[in-house]
Amino acid sequence: MSLDNKMGFCLPSQDIRDRIINKRIVTPRVDESRIQPSSFDPVVSDELYILTETNWLFRPQINETVRRTLLQLPGGQRPKVKISGGFEIKRGYSYLVPLEERVVLSASEYIKSSPKSSLGRLFLNTRLLADYNPSFDEINSQYKSDSELMLWLLLQPLAFNLILYPGISLNQLRFHIGSCSQLTSAEIVEEFKINPFLFVEEKDELVPVEPIITDTVLVHVDLQGKHTWGITGLRARHNPTPIDLSKEGEYKAEDFFEPLKGSKIMINRSEHYLLSSREVIKVPDHLNMELKSHSHVGFTGPLHLSGYVDNRFFGALVYEVRSDELSNIEIQDGMPISKLDIFRTGMPDKFYGVDIGSHYQDQVGSRPSKHFRRFDFAFAAKNYKKLDRMVLVQDARILMEHRRTKEGLEFITEEEAKRLNKDIEDGFFQSRYDCEFDTEVLQPIPYIVIFDSNGNVFSYVRSKDIKDYGDERLFGKHSVGPGGHIIKADGPRYVERCLEREVMEEEVEMLGEITRSKLVGTLMAYDKEVDTVHFGLVFTMHTNGTVRPKEASIVSGKMIAIPDLVGDPDYTKKYETWSRFLIPYLQKLRNL
Repeated sequence: MSLDNKMGFCLPSQDIRDRIINKRIVTPRVDESRIQPSSFDPVVSDELYILTETNWLFRPQINETVRRTLLQLPGGQRPKVKISGGFEIKRGYSYLVPLEERVVLSASEYIKSSPKSSLGRLFLNTRLLADYNPSFDEINSQYKSDSELMLWLLLQPLAFNLILYPGISLNQLRFHIGSCSQLTSAEIVEEFKINPFLFVEEKDELVPVEPIITDTVLVHVDLQGKHTWGITGLRARHNPTPIDLSKEGEYKAEDFFEPLKGSKIMINRSEHYLLSSREVIKVPDHLNMELKSHSHVGFTGPLHLSGYVDNRFFGALVYEVRSDELSNIEIQDGMPISKLDIFRTGMPDKFYGVDIGSHYQDQVGSRPSKHFRRFDFAFAAKNYKKLDRMVLVQDARILMEHRRTKEGLEFITEEEAKRLNKDIEDGFFQSRYDCEFDTEVLQPIPYIVIFDSNGNVFSYVRSKDIKDYGDERLFGKHSVGPGGHIIKADGPRYVERCLEREVMEEEVEMLGEITRSKLVGTLMAYDKEVDTVHFGLVFTMHTNGTVRPKEASIVSGKMIAIPDLVGDPDYTKKYETWSRFLIPYLQKLRNL
Protein backbone atom coordinates (compact mmCIF):
# COMPACT_ATOMS: atom_id res chain seq x y z
CA MET A 1 0.00 0.00 0.00
CA SER A 2 1.46 3.26 -1.15
CA LEU A 3 -0.04 5.80 1.29
CA ASP A 4 0.23 6.23 5.03
CA ASN A 5 -2.84 4.66 6.68
CA LYS A 6 -3.11 7.68 8.94
CA MET A 7 -4.07 9.80 5.95
CA GLY A 8 -6.69 7.42 4.66
CA PHE A 9 -7.03 6.49 1.01
CA CYS A 10 -8.86 4.24 -1.46
CA LEU A 11 -7.22 1.09 -2.72
CA PRO A 12 -5.86 1.41 -6.28
CA SER A 13 -6.12 -1.30 -8.90
CA GLN A 14 -2.90 -3.14 -8.04
CA ASP A 15 -3.83 -3.38 -4.37
CA ILE A 16 -7.28 -4.69 -5.28
CA ARG A 17 -5.53 -7.32 -7.42
CA ASP A 18 -3.35 -8.26 -4.44
CA ARG A 19 -6.44 -8.67 -2.29
CA ILE A 20 -7.79 -11.22 -4.74
CA ILE A 21 -4.49 -13.09 -4.72
CA ASN A 22 -4.39 -13.04 -0.90
CA LYS A 23 -8.04 -14.13 -0.58
CA ARG A 24 -9.17 -10.87 1.03
CA ILE A 25 -11.55 -10.72 -1.92
CA VAL A 26 -12.78 -14.25 -2.49
CA THR A 27 -14.11 -14.72 -6.01
CA PRO A 28 -14.55 -17.75 -8.28
CA ARG A 29 -14.10 -15.52 -11.36
CA VAL A 30 -10.71 -13.83 -11.58
CA ASP A 31 -11.21 -11.32 -14.38
CA GLU A 32 -8.96 -8.30 -14.90
CA SER A 33 -11.81 -6.35 -16.56
CA ARG A 34 -13.57 -6.24 -13.20
CA ILE A 35 -10.66 -4.42 -11.55
CA GLN A 36 -11.14 -0.70 -12.09
CA PRO A 37 -8.63 2.09 -11.28
CA SER A 38 -9.99 2.45 -7.75
CA SER A 39 -12.87 -0.03 -7.45
CA PHE A 40 -13.89 -3.64 -7.97
CA ASP A 41 -16.93 -5.04 -9.79
CA PRO A 42 -18.54 -8.03 -8.07
CA VAL A 43 -21.03 -10.16 -10.03
CA VAL A 44 -24.42 -11.69 -9.25
CA SER A 45 -24.81 -15.42 -8.69
CA ASP A 46 -27.32 -17.75 -10.37
CA GLU A 47 -30.16 -17.44 -7.87
CA LEU A 48 -32.50 -14.68 -6.79
CA TYR A 49 -35.15 -14.16 -4.14
CA ILE A 50 -38.34 -12.28 -4.93
CA LEU A 51 -39.45 -10.20 -1.96
CA THR A 52 -43.18 -9.87 -1.54
CA GLU A 53 -44.80 -6.46 -1.29
CA THR A 54 -44.92 -6.52 2.52
CA ASN A 55 -41.18 -7.14 2.75
CA TRP A 56 -39.76 -4.98 0.00
CA LEU A 57 -38.01 -2.89 2.68
CA PHE A 58 -35.89 -5.88 3.69
CA ARG A 59 -32.88 -4.63 5.57
CA PRO A 60 -29.70 -6.17 7.06
CA GLN A 61 -29.44 -6.85 10.77
CA ILE A 62 -26.57 -6.30 13.17
CA ASN A 63 -24.77 -9.46 14.40
CA GLU A 64 -26.59 -11.60 11.87
CA THR A 65 -25.93 -12.92 8.37
CA VAL A 66 -28.10 -11.66 5.57
CA ARG A 67 -29.16 -15.22 4.76
CA ARG A 68 -30.35 -15.85 8.33
CA THR A 69 -32.34 -12.60 8.22
CA LEU A 70 -33.86 -13.71 4.92
CA LEU A 71 -34.76 -17.18 6.19
CA GLN A 72 -36.74 -15.67 9.05
CA LEU A 73 -39.29 -14.55 6.47
CA PRO A 74 -41.96 -17.17 5.72
CA GLY A 75 -41.06 -19.19 2.63
CA GLY A 76 -44.02 -17.84 0.68
CA GLN A 77 -42.72 -14.31 1.11
CA ARG A 78 -39.30 -15.08 -0.40
CA PRO A 79 -39.71 -17.37 -3.44
CA LYS A 80 -36.35 -18.36 -4.94
CA VAL A 81 -35.69 -18.64 -8.67
CA LYS A 82 -32.73 -19.63 -10.81
CA ILE A 83 -31.69 -16.95 -13.26
CA SER A 84 -29.30 -19.00 -15.41
CA GLY A 85 -31.43 -18.54 -18.53
CA GLY A 86 -32.18 -14.90 -17.77
CA PHE A 87 -34.82 -13.53 -15.42
CA GLU A 88 -36.92 -10.40 -15.78
CA ILE A 89 -36.93 -8.07 -12.81
CA LYS A 90 -39.81 -5.61 -12.96
CA ARG A 91 -40.31 -2.07 -11.77
CA GLY A 92 -42.34 -1.84 -8.57
CA TYR A 93 -40.85 -5.06 -7.17
CA SER A 94 -37.87 -5.82 -4.95
CA TYR A 95 -35.38 -8.66 -5.32
CA LEU A 96 -32.51 -9.99 -3.25
CA VAL A 97 -29.60 -11.61 -5.08
CA PRO A 98 -26.40 -13.01 -3.56
CA LEU A 99 -23.10 -11.95 -5.10
CA GLU A 100 -20.42 -14.50 -5.95
CA GLU A 101 -17.78 -12.63 -3.93
CA ARG A 102 -16.97 -12.55 -0.26
CA VAL A 103 -14.74 -9.99 1.42
CA VAL A 104 -12.50 -9.88 4.49
CA LEU A 105 -11.87 -6.56 6.24
CA SER A 106 -9.22 -5.68 8.78
CA ALA A 107 -9.48 -2.97 11.41
CA SER A 108 -9.77 0.62 10.08
CA GLU A 109 -11.13 -0.57 6.74
CA TYR A 110 -14.52 -0.09 5.20
CA ILE A 111 -16.19 -0.62 1.82
CA LYS A 112 -18.64 1.61 -0.02
CA SER A 113 -20.82 0.55 -2.92
CA SER A 114 -22.38 2.36 -5.88
CA PRO A 115 -24.27 1.05 -8.92
CA LYS A 116 -22.20 0.89 -12.10
CA SER A 117 -22.74 3.83 -14.43
CA SER A 118 -24.68 1.84 -17.01
CA LEU A 119 -27.08 0.47 -14.40
CA GLY A 120 -27.62 3.84 -12.80
CA ARG A 121 -28.65 5.24 -16.17
CA LEU A 122 -31.28 2.52 -16.31
CA PHE A 123 -32.55 3.71 -12.90
CA LEU A 124 -31.85 0.42 -11.16
CA ASN A 125 -31.71 1.08 -7.43
CA THR A 126 -28.91 -1.25 -6.29
CA ARG A 127 -28.22 -1.47 -2.56
CA LEU A 128 -25.41 -3.53 -1.08
CA LEU A 129 -25.95 -5.69 2.01
CA ALA A 130 -23.28 -7.62 3.93
CA ASP A 131 -23.29 -10.09 6.79
CA TYR A 132 -23.33 -8.55 10.28
CA ASN A 133 -23.60 -4.99 8.91
CA PRO A 134 -26.89 -3.14 9.55
CA SER A 135 -26.21 -0.60 6.79
CA PHE A 136 -26.97 -0.27 3.12
CA ASP A 137 -24.08 0.35 0.70
CA GLU A 138 -21.40 0.33 3.40
CA ILE A 139 -19.44 -2.47 5.07
CA ASN A 140 -17.57 -1.48 8.21
CA SER A 141 -14.89 -3.62 9.87
CA GLN A 142 -16.07 -2.39 13.28
CA TYR A 143 -19.13 -4.62 12.96
CA LYS A 144 -17.09 -7.67 11.92
CA SER A 145 -13.40 -7.95 11.03
CA ASP A 146 -11.11 -10.71 9.80
CA SER A 147 -14.02 -12.91 8.70
CA GLU A 148 -15.44 -13.72 5.28
CA LEU A 149 -18.57 -11.66 4.72
CA MET A 150 -21.16 -12.72 2.20
CA LEU A 151 -22.45 -9.92 -0.04
CA TRP A 152 -25.96 -9.39 -1.42
CA LEU A 153 -27.75 -6.82 -3.55
CA LEU A 154 -31.24 -5.50 -2.99
CA LEU A 155 -32.52 -4.65 -6.48
CA GLN A 156 -35.38 -2.26 -7.21
CA PRO A 157 -36.01 -1.32 -10.88
CA LEU A 158 -37.46 2.19 -10.81
CA ALA A 159 -38.10 3.04 -14.47
CA PHE A 160 -37.54 0.00 -16.72
CA ASN A 161 -37.94 -3.76 -16.57
CA LEU A 162 -34.59 -5.56 -16.91
CA ILE A 163 -33.40 -9.07 -17.78
CA LEU A 164 -30.69 -10.28 -15.40
CA TYR A 165 -28.17 -13.11 -15.83
CA PRO A 166 -25.54 -14.70 -13.56
CA GLY A 167 -22.09 -13.15 -13.89
CA ILE A 168 -23.34 -9.64 -14.63
CA SER A 169 -21.84 -6.85 -12.57
CA LEU A 170 -24.34 -4.33 -11.21
CA ASN A 171 -22.29 -2.42 -8.65
CA GLN A 172 -18.79 -1.26 -7.74
CA LEU A 173 -16.94 -1.59 -4.44
CA ARG A 174 -14.42 0.93 -3.14
CA PHE A 175 -12.06 -0.11 -0.39
CA HIS A 176 -11.24 2.70 2.05
CA ILE A 177 -8.19 2.37 4.26
CA GLY A 178 -7.53 4.54 7.30
CA SER A 179 -9.58 7.04 9.19
CA CYS A 180 -10.51 9.47 6.41
CA SER A 181 -9.77 9.11 2.72
CA GLN A 182 -11.91 12.09 1.76
CA LEU A 183 -10.24 15.45 1.13
CA THR A 184 -11.20 18.31 3.39
CA SER A 185 -12.29 21.67 1.99
CA ALA A 186 -8.83 23.09 2.61
CA GLU A 187 -7.18 20.15 0.87
CA ILE A 188 -9.48 20.58 -2.13
CA VAL A 189 -8.45 24.24 -2.44
CA GLU A 190 -4.77 23.31 -2.40
CA GLU A 191 -5.27 20.44 -4.83
CA PHE A 192 -7.06 22.65 -7.33
CA LYS A 193 -4.11 25.07 -7.39
CA ILE A 194 -1.89 22.24 -8.63
CA ASN A 195 -4.37 20.12 -10.60
CA PRO A 196 -7.45 22.02 -11.79
CA PHE A 197 -10.22 19.45 -12.18
CA LEU A 198 -13.29 21.57 -13.05
CA PHE A 199 -13.68 23.20 -16.46
CA VAL A 200 -16.37 25.03 -18.39
CA GLU A 201 -16.58 25.72 -22.10
CA GLU A 202 -16.06 29.29 -23.23
CA LYS A 203 -15.78 30.18 -26.92
CA ASP A 204 -15.27 26.52 -27.83
CA GLU A 205 -12.41 26.14 -25.36
CA LEU A 206 -12.30 24.49 -21.96
CA VAL A 207 -11.09 26.81 -19.23
CA PRO A 208 -10.65 26.03 -15.53
CA VAL A 209 -13.44 27.34 -13.33
CA GLU A 210 -12.82 28.16 -9.68
CA PRO A 211 -14.71 25.57 -7.63
CA ILE A 212 -17.44 26.64 -5.23
CA ILE A 213 -16.54 24.85 -2.02
CA THR A 214 -18.44 24.51 1.22
CA ASP A 215 -17.99 21.11 2.83
CA THR A 216 -17.03 19.86 -0.64
CA VAL A 217 -17.35 20.89 -4.31
CA LEU A 218 -20.62 22.17 -5.78
CA VAL A 219 -21.62 21.09 -9.32
CA HIS A 220 -24.31 22.57 -11.55
CA VAL A 221 -26.74 21.53 -14.26
CA ASP A 222 -26.34 22.30 -17.96
CA LEU A 223 -29.55 23.13 -19.84
CA GLN A 224 -27.94 24.66 -22.91
CA GLY A 225 -27.51 21.49 -24.94
CA LYS A 226 -24.67 22.95 -26.99
CA HIS A 227 -23.35 19.55 -28.07
CA THR A 228 -26.72 17.81 -28.27
CA TRP A 229 -28.58 20.00 -30.76
CA GLY A 230 -30.41 21.86 -28.00
CA ILE A 231 -31.67 18.73 -26.22
CA THR A 232 -31.02 19.43 -22.54
CA GLY A 233 -32.38 16.32 -20.86
CA LEU A 234 -34.08 12.97 -21.33
CA ARG A 235 -37.16 11.74 -19.47
CA ALA A 236 -37.69 8.01 -19.09
CA ARG A 237 -40.72 6.73 -21.00
CA HIS A 238 -43.08 4.16 -19.48
CA ASN A 239 -41.91 1.40 -21.79
CA PRO A 240 -42.68 -2.15 -20.54
CA THR A 241 -40.18 -3.77 -22.93
CA PRO A 242 -37.50 -5.41 -20.77
CA ILE A 243 -33.87 -4.40 -21.37
CA ASP A 244 -31.48 -7.36 -21.59
CA LEU A 245 -28.49 -6.43 -19.45
CA SER A 246 -26.21 -8.79 -21.38
CA LYS A 247 -26.55 -6.78 -24.61
CA GLU A 248 -24.83 -3.57 -25.66
CA GLY A 249 -26.07 -1.19 -28.37
CA GLU A 250 -29.19 -3.31 -28.74
CA TYR A 251 -32.04 -0.90 -28.04
CA LYS A 252 -33.25 2.27 -29.67
CA ALA A 253 -32.81 5.01 -27.08
CA GLU A 254 -35.74 7.02 -28.47
CA ASP A 255 -38.11 4.18 -27.50
CA PHE A 256 -37.15 4.55 -23.84
CA PHE A 257 -36.42 8.26 -23.45
CA GLU A 258 -38.33 11.41 -24.34
CA PRO A 259 -36.17 14.42 -25.26
CA LEU A 260 -36.52 17.72 -23.42
CA LYS A 261 -35.54 21.17 -24.64
CA GLY A 262 -35.11 24.55 -23.03
CA SER A 263 -33.07 26.38 -20.42
CA LYS A 264 -35.84 25.59 -17.93
CA ILE A 265 -37.23 22.08 -17.36
CA MET A 266 -40.14 21.05 -15.17
CA ILE A 267 -39.23 18.00 -13.08
CA ASN A 268 -42.38 16.00 -12.35
CA ARG A 269 -42.73 13.93 -9.21
CA SER A 270 -42.15 10.19 -9.70
CA GLU A 271 -40.63 10.67 -13.16
CA HIS A 272 -37.01 9.83 -13.93
CA TYR A 273 -34.60 12.05 -15.86
CA LEU A 274 -31.10 12.06 -17.28
CA LEU A 275 -29.42 15.48 -17.09
CA SER A 276 -25.81 16.56 -17.42
CA SER A 277 -23.37 18.80 -15.59
CA ARG A 278 -22.33 22.27 -16.63
CA GLU A 279 -18.81 21.42 -15.54
CA VAL A 280 -16.45 19.11 -17.38
CA ILE A 281 -14.55 16.97 -14.88
CA LYS A 282 -10.91 15.98 -15.27
CA VAL A 283 -10.00 13.62 -12.45
CA PRO A 284 -6.30 13.67 -11.46
CA ASP A 285 -4.49 10.33 -11.49
CA HIS A 286 -4.15 10.14 -7.71
CA LEU A 287 -7.78 11.03 -6.90
CA ASN A 288 -11.23 9.61 -7.41
CA MET A 289 -14.57 11.28 -6.87
CA GLU A 290 -18.14 10.47 -5.92
CA LEU A 291 -21.24 12.45 -6.74
CA LYS A 292 -23.46 12.79 -3.68
CA SER A 293 -26.63 10.79 -4.09
CA HIS A 294 -28.71 13.41 -2.26
CA SER A 295 -28.23 17.13 -1.82
CA HIS A 296 -30.71 19.86 -0.96
CA VAL A 297 -28.85 22.64 -2.77
CA GLY A 298 -31.07 22.33 -5.87
CA PHE A 299 -34.08 20.28 -4.83
CA THR A 300 -34.92 17.28 -2.70
CA GLY A 301 -34.52 13.88 -4.30
CA PRO A 302 -31.92 11.40 -5.53
CA LEU A 303 -29.50 13.07 -7.93
CA HIS A 304 -27.55 10.04 -9.01
CA LEU A 305 -27.69 6.28 -8.83
CA SER A 306 -24.11 5.74 -10.00
CA GLY A 307 -21.79 8.27 -8.49
CA TYR A 308 -18.25 6.92 -8.73
CA VAL A 309 -15.89 8.90 -10.94
CA ASP A 310 -12.63 7.05 -11.48
CA ASN A 311 -9.05 8.26 -11.82
CA ARG A 312 -8.42 10.06 -15.14
CA PHE A 313 -12.10 10.25 -16.11
CA PHE A 314 -12.70 13.19 -18.44
CA GLY A 315 -16.11 14.50 -19.44
CA ALA A 316 -19.39 15.88 -18.17
CA LEU A 317 -21.27 14.11 -15.41
CA VAL A 318 -24.66 12.51 -16.02
CA TYR A 319 -27.25 12.98 -13.28
CA GLU A 320 -29.97 10.37 -12.74
CA VAL A 321 -32.69 12.51 -11.21
CA ARG A 322 -36.00 12.01 -9.45
CA SER A 323 -37.76 14.71 -7.45
CA ASP A 324 -39.15 14.08 -3.98
CA GLU A 325 -40.51 17.60 -3.64
CA LEU A 326 -44.18 17.95 -2.64
CA SER A 327 -45.01 19.30 -6.10
CA ASN A 328 -43.41 19.53 -9.52
CA ILE A 329 -40.37 21.80 -9.53
CA GLU A 330 -38.67 23.81 -12.25
CA ILE A 331 -34.92 23.69 -12.65
CA GLN A 332 -32.93 26.27 -14.60
CA ASP A 333 -29.70 26.25 -16.53
CA GLY A 334 -26.65 26.74 -14.30
CA MET A 335 -28.37 26.10 -10.98
CA PRO A 336 -26.50 24.04 -8.37
CA ILE A 337 -27.71 20.48 -8.27
CA SER A 338 -25.30 18.31 -6.27
CA LYS A 339 -21.83 18.00 -4.74
CA LEU A 340 -18.66 16.05 -5.48
CA ASP A 341 -16.77 14.28 -2.72
CA ILE A 342 -13.07 13.82 -3.51
CA PHE A 343 -10.91 10.96 -2.26
CA ARG A 344 -7.23 10.11 -2.14
CA THR A 345 -6.15 7.00 -4.03
CA GLY A 346 -2.91 5.14 -4.17
CA MET A 347 -1.55 5.70 -7.69
CA PRO A 348 -3.26 2.96 -9.78
CA ASP A 349 -1.56 0.95 -12.51
CA LYS A 350 -4.56 1.44 -14.84
CA PHE A 351 -6.78 4.42 -15.57
CA TYR A 352 -10.30 5.14 -16.77
CA GLY A 353 -10.57 5.22 -20.56
CA VAL A 354 -11.05 3.21 -23.72
CA ASP A 355 -7.86 1.24 -23.05
CA ILE A 356 -9.58 -0.66 -20.24
CA GLY A 357 -13.02 -0.79 -21.91
CA SER A 358 -14.60 2.25 -20.23
CA HIS A 359 -17.73 3.45 -22.02
CA TYR A 360 -18.21 7.09 -21.00
CA GLN A 361 -14.88 8.85 -21.47
CA ASP A 362 -15.33 12.29 -23.14
CA GLN A 363 -19.09 12.11 -22.72
CA VAL A 364 -21.25 15.21 -23.23
CA GLY A 365 -24.95 15.72 -22.60
CA SER A 366 -27.54 13.36 -21.19
CA ARG A 367 -26.03 10.18 -22.54
CA PRO A 368 -28.04 6.95 -22.03
CA SER A 369 -26.38 3.70 -21.01
CA LYS A 370 -24.30 1.38 -23.18
CA HIS A 371 -27.33 -0.86 -23.76
CA PHE A 372 -28.74 1.66 -26.26
CA ARG A 373 -27.72 2.79 -29.68
CA ARG A 374 -26.68 6.44 -29.74
CA PHE A 375 -29.57 8.80 -29.12
CA ASP A 376 -30.23 10.82 -32.27
CA PHE A 377 -30.13 14.26 -30.67
CA ALA A 378 -30.24 16.03 -34.05
CA PHE A 379 -33.48 14.29 -34.99
CA ALA A 380 -34.97 14.79 -31.54
CA ALA A 381 -34.15 18.46 -31.43
CA LYS A 382 -36.23 19.18 -34.50
CA ASN A 383 -33.36 21.32 -35.65
CA TYR A 384 -34.79 21.40 -39.13
CA LYS A 385 -38.10 22.84 -40.21
CA LYS A 386 -39.57 19.66 -41.63
CA LEU A 387 -39.89 17.99 -38.22
CA ASP A 388 -40.70 21.04 -36.13
CA ARG A 389 -44.47 20.98 -36.60
CA MET A 390 -47.73 19.23 -35.85
CA VAL A 391 -48.99 16.85 -38.52
CA LEU A 392 -52.38 15.23 -39.16
CA VAL A 393 -52.69 11.60 -38.06
CA GLN A 394 -55.52 9.11 -37.80
CA ASP A 395 -56.10 5.84 -35.98
CA ALA A 396 -54.33 3.15 -38.03
CA ARG A 397 -57.35 0.84 -37.76
CA ILE A 398 -59.66 3.43 -39.29
CA LEU A 399 -57.40 4.05 -42.27
CA MET A 400 -56.65 0.38 -42.86
CA GLU A 401 -60.39 -0.32 -43.09
CA HIS A 402 -60.19 1.45 -46.45
CA ARG A 403 -57.87 -1.26 -47.76
CA ARG A 404 -58.44 -4.88 -48.67
CA THR A 405 -54.78 -5.91 -48.41
CA LYS A 406 -52.04 -5.02 -45.97
CA GLU A 407 -49.36 -3.94 -48.44
CA GLY A 408 -48.95 -2.45 -51.89
CA LEU A 409 -50.94 -0.17 -54.21
CA GLU A 410 -54.72 -0.44 -54.21
CA PHE A 411 -56.89 1.46 -56.67
CA ILE A 412 -60.07 3.07 -55.34
CA THR A 413 -63.24 4.46 -56.87
CA GLU A 414 -64.34 8.06 -56.70
CA GLU A 415 -66.95 7.18 -54.08
CA GLU A 416 -64.37 5.32 -51.99
CA ALA A 417 -62.08 8.31 -52.25
CA LYS A 418 -64.77 10.59 -50.78
CA ARG A 419 -65.29 8.32 -47.76
CA LEU A 420 -61.53 8.05 -47.20
CA ASN A 421 -61.11 11.81 -47.40
CA LYS A 422 -63.78 12.29 -44.72
CA ASP A 423 -62.02 9.89 -42.32
CA ILE A 424 -58.71 11.62 -42.90
CA GLU A 425 -60.14 15.05 -42.16
CA ASP A 426 -61.65 13.65 -38.94
CA GLY A 427 -58.11 12.86 -37.72
CA PHE A 428 -56.11 14.75 -35.10
CA PHE A 429 -52.71 16.41 -34.83
CA GLN A 430 -49.51 15.22 -33.18
CA SER A 431 -45.90 16.35 -33.18
CA ARG A 432 -44.22 14.75 -36.16
CA TYR A 433 -41.34 13.70 -33.95
CA ASP A 434 -43.63 11.89 -31.52
CA CYS A 435 -45.49 9.94 -34.19
CA GLU A 436 -42.57 9.05 -36.47
CA PHE A 437 -42.19 5.69 -34.75
CA ASP A 438 -45.79 5.08 -33.62
CA THR A 439 -47.57 2.44 -35.74
CA GLU A 440 -50.83 2.80 -33.79
CA VAL A 441 -51.50 6.00 -35.71
CA LEU A 442 -50.76 6.64 -39.39
CA GLN A 443 -49.75 9.86 -41.09
CA PRO A 444 -51.69 10.37 -44.35
CA ILE A 445 -49.30 11.53 -47.08
CA PRO A 446 -50.74 12.94 -50.31
CA TYR A 447 -48.35 11.63 -52.99
CA ILE A 448 -48.85 12.92 -56.50
CA VAL A 449 -47.63 11.38 -59.76
CA ILE A 450 -47.33 13.98 -62.53
CA PHE A 451 -47.55 13.04 -66.23
CA ASP A 452 -47.11 15.15 -69.35
CA SER A 453 -48.83 14.77 -72.73
CA ASN A 454 -45.83 12.94 -74.23
CA GLY A 455 -46.03 9.91 -71.95
CA ASN A 456 -43.40 11.07 -69.50
CA VAL A 457 -43.49 11.07 -65.68
CA PHE A 458 -41.76 13.45 -63.30
CA SER A 459 -38.88 11.84 -61.34
CA TYR A 460 -36.55 13.49 -58.83
CA VAL A 461 -33.77 12.85 -56.30
CA ARG A 462 -34.08 13.83 -52.63
CA SER A 463 -31.56 15.95 -50.72
CA LYS A 464 -28.89 14.52 -48.42
CA ASP A 465 -28.91 17.57 -46.13
CA ILE A 466 -30.94 17.10 -42.96
CA LYS A 467 -31.68 20.82 -42.82
CA ASP A 468 -33.34 20.58 -46.23
CA TYR A 469 -35.01 17.21 -45.87
CA GLY A 470 -36.19 16.10 -42.45
CA ASP A 471 -35.97 12.33 -42.76
CA GLU A 472 -32.51 10.86 -43.13
CA ARG A 473 -34.06 7.45 -43.84
CA LEU A 474 -34.85 8.72 -47.39
CA PHE A 475 -31.61 10.61 -48.07
CA GLY A 476 -30.52 10.51 -51.71
CA LYS A 477 -33.40 8.32 -52.91
CA HIS A 478 -35.16 8.72 -56.27
CA SER A 479 -38.92 9.23 -56.27
CA VAL A 480 -41.83 9.64 -58.71
CA GLY A 481 -44.12 11.29 -56.19
CA PRO A 482 -43.71 14.71 -54.59
CA GLY A 483 -45.89 15.16 -51.54
CA GLY A 484 -45.75 15.57 -47.79
CA HIS A 485 -47.44 15.77 -44.43
CA ILE A 486 -50.73 17.51 -43.76
CA ILE A 487 -50.38 20.38 -41.27
CA LYS A 488 -52.86 22.50 -39.31
CA ALA A 489 -52.53 25.44 -41.71
CA ASP A 490 -53.93 23.24 -44.48
CA GLY A 491 -57.42 23.22 -42.94
CA PRO A 492 -60.27 23.05 -43.41
CA ARG A 493 -59.75 21.29 -46.80
CA TYR A 494 -56.73 19.45 -45.44
CA VAL A 495 -55.88 17.01 -48.23
CA GLU A 496 -56.62 19.35 -51.12
CA ARG A 497 -54.78 22.27 -49.57
CA CYS A 498 -51.78 20.07 -48.65
CA LEU A 499 -51.41 19.10 -52.30
CA GLU A 500 -51.52 22.73 -53.38
CA ARG A 501 -48.95 23.77 -50.80
CA GLU A 502 -46.52 20.86 -51.06
CA VAL A 503 -46.58 20.44 -54.83
CA MET A 504 -47.64 23.70 -56.41
CA GLU A 505 -46.10 26.16 -53.94
CA GLU A 506 -43.12 24.44 -52.30
CA GLU A 507 -41.59 21.47 -54.09
CA VAL A 508 -42.00 21.87 -57.86
CA GLU A 509 -42.78 24.44 -60.49
CA MET A 510 -45.23 23.36 -63.22
CA LEU A 511 -45.01 25.12 -66.57
CA GLY A 512 -48.11 24.82 -68.75
CA GLU A 513 -51.72 23.90 -68.18
CA ILE A 514 -52.52 21.33 -65.51
CA THR A 515 -55.49 19.12 -64.69
CA ARG A 516 -57.13 18.83 -61.31
CA SER A 517 -55.48 16.24 -59.07
CA LYS A 518 -57.36 12.96 -58.65
CA LEU A 519 -57.16 10.49 -55.77
CA VAL A 520 -56.87 7.08 -57.44
CA GLY A 521 -55.44 4.76 -54.79
CA THR A 522 -53.83 4.10 -51.43
CA LEU A 523 -50.41 2.69 -50.70
CA MET A 524 -48.88 0.91 -47.71
CA ALA A 525 -45.43 -0.58 -47.35
CA TYR A 526 -43.39 -2.22 -44.59
CA ASP A 527 -39.91 -2.50 -46.11
CA LYS A 528 -38.40 0.20 -43.90
CA GLU A 529 -39.28 1.81 -40.60
CA VAL A 530 -40.25 5.02 -42.36
CA ASP A 531 -42.88 3.15 -44.40
CA THR A 532 -44.79 1.65 -41.48
CA VAL A 533 -46.13 4.95 -40.10
CA HIS A 534 -47.23 6.58 -43.37
CA PHE A 535 -50.47 6.00 -45.31
CA GLY A 536 -50.02 6.87 -48.97
CA LEU A 537 -52.74 8.78 -50.83
CA VAL A 538 -51.88 8.30 -54.51
CA PHE A 539 -52.96 11.21 -56.73
CA THR A 540 -52.41 11.75 -60.43
CA MET A 541 -52.10 15.05 -62.32
CA HIS A 542 -51.46 15.87 -65.97
CA THR A 543 -49.78 18.82 -67.67
CA ASN A 544 -49.17 19.83 -71.26
CA GLY A 545 -45.97 21.53 -70.19
CA THR A 546 -43.09 20.42 -68.01
CA VAL A 547 -42.10 20.18 -64.32
CA ARG A 548 -38.94 21.26 -62.56
CA PRO A 549 -37.85 21.21 -58.91
CA LYS A 550 -38.16 24.31 -56.75
CA GLU A 551 -37.43 23.22 -53.15
CA ALA A 552 -34.02 22.53 -51.57
CA SER A 553 -35.22 19.05 -50.60
CA ILE A 554 -35.06 18.11 -54.30
CA VAL A 555 -31.54 17.91 -55.71
CA SER A 556 -32.57 17.31 -59.32
CA GLY A 557 -35.70 16.37 -61.24
CA LYS A 558 -36.93 15.93 -64.80
CA MET A 559 -39.56 14.29 -66.96
CA ILE A 560 -38.64 10.69 -67.90
CA ALA A 561 -40.29 8.44 -70.51
CA ILE A 562 -42.35 5.77 -68.75
CA PRO A 563 -40.90 2.87 -70.81
CA ASP A 564 -37.37 3.99 -69.94
CA LEU A 565 -38.16 4.12 -66.24
CA VAL A 566 -40.04 0.81 -66.16
CA GLY A 567 -37.28 -0.81 -68.21
CA ASP A 568 -34.44 0.43 -65.98
CA PRO A 569 -33.02 -2.75 -64.37
CA ASP A 570 -31.73 -0.70 -61.41
CA TYR A 571 -34.93 1.12 -60.48
CA THR A 572 -35.55 -1.17 -57.51
CA LYS A 573 -32.22 -0.02 -56.06
CA LYS A 574 -32.53 3.66 -56.89
CA TYR A 575 -36.10 4.41 -55.88
CA GLU A 576 -37.70 4.68 -52.45
CA THR A 577 -40.26 2.07 -51.47
CA TRP A 578 -43.48 3.80 -52.55
CA SER A 579 -42.05 4.59 -55.98
CA ARG A 580 -41.00 0.97 -56.44
CA PHE A 581 -44.60 -0.07 -55.83
CA LEU A 582 -45.92 2.50 -58.32
CA ILE A 583 -43.47 2.16 -61.21
CA PRO A 584 -44.98 -1.07 -62.63
CA TYR A 585 -48.40 0.70 -62.72
CA LEU A 586 -47.31 4.02 -64.24
CA GLN A 587 -49.00 3.43 -67.57
CA LYS A 588 -52.25 2.45 -65.88
CA LEU A 589 -52.04 5.47 -63.57
CA ARG A 590 -51.52 7.74 -66.58
CA ASN A 591 -54.65 6.41 -68.25
CA LEU A 592 -56.98 6.88 -65.26
